[in-house]
Amino acid sequence: MKRFAATLLVAFASTFATAQMAPSYQGLWWNFPANSESGWGLNITHQGNILFATLFTYDSGGNPMWLVIPDAELQSTDGGMDGYGYGMGMTPGMYDYMGAIYSTTGPALDAASFDPSSVKVTAVGLATLHFMDPDDVIFTYTINGVTQSKSMIRQQFSTMPTCDFAGGVGNFQDLWWAAPAGKESGWGLNVAHQGNIIFATWFTYDKTGKGTWLVASDVKLVSGTTYSGDLFRTQGPAFMTAWDSSKVKVSSVGSITLAFSDWLNGTMTANVDGKTITKAITRQVFSTPQSQCR
Repeated sequence: MKRFAATLLVAFASTFATAQMAPSYQGLWWNFPANSESGWGLNITHQGNILFATLFTYDSGGNPMWLVIPDAELQSTDGGMDGYGYGMGMTPGMYDYMGAIYSTTGPALDAASFDPSSVKVTAVGLATLHFMDPDDVIFTYTINGVTQSKSMIRQQFSTMPTCDFAGGVGNFQDLWWAAPAGKESGWGLNVAHQGNIIFATWFTYDKTGKGTWLVASDVKLVSGTTYSGDLFRTQGPAFMTAWDSSKVKVSSVGSITLAFSDWLNGTMTANVDGKTITKAITRQVFSTPQSQCR
């Protein structure tokens, strides 16, 4: 299985050898028009010519379920694209990325110790992300033989950051995982950072080992580089069925605090159903250059 054999979150070695690059698509995306399908979303981390995308949705029983596309690579649309910029016959500003979709099982989020060897990965389909411009994407996926397509835009909940490959980090928007890197490969935290608010989506596992996710949509700056907010669990309409917003149910499960020691490292402390979970976290690096938001 290309680039993704045994574990979910692995470091990829890749260089971005040309100055003519696609825009950075890093951020939180949801269905177009805005708020039309509130309750699910797609987090994209963009490094080099690779997108790492995490889809937050619901299973056939309406319970939270996440799927991951860890290696969506920039594609040649005409058989002769010169690497990472525009190709002959490729419309300027339009880029296609493609990668396999996986589901996973793993240790419960409150396990005394996380065993990466217990993370099991199953390929379930294929995804294509066709970017019309930096803020619009057609997300097409085939899962277990069924194909759907969604038009998506960036989700804005405060002042949007600028993300590109120019450097100058001044924002915590990124994909984070346990520190040191690779220690607990198989779970992660997507951070969308706008203004003084963080929208955090934690993809992890329930007590049975099934993939589940928790969300904190309003994690506010409380002091220095520390953010805190309520943590929620959601239910919603089954994936691959018609969206019904009336089925989205949100329940509070506790709180989350993100205390960053610098731009690259921090600590996540979560209170979930009466239990406290503390993790040292760091940004995940899987290619170069990395998107920098500020």
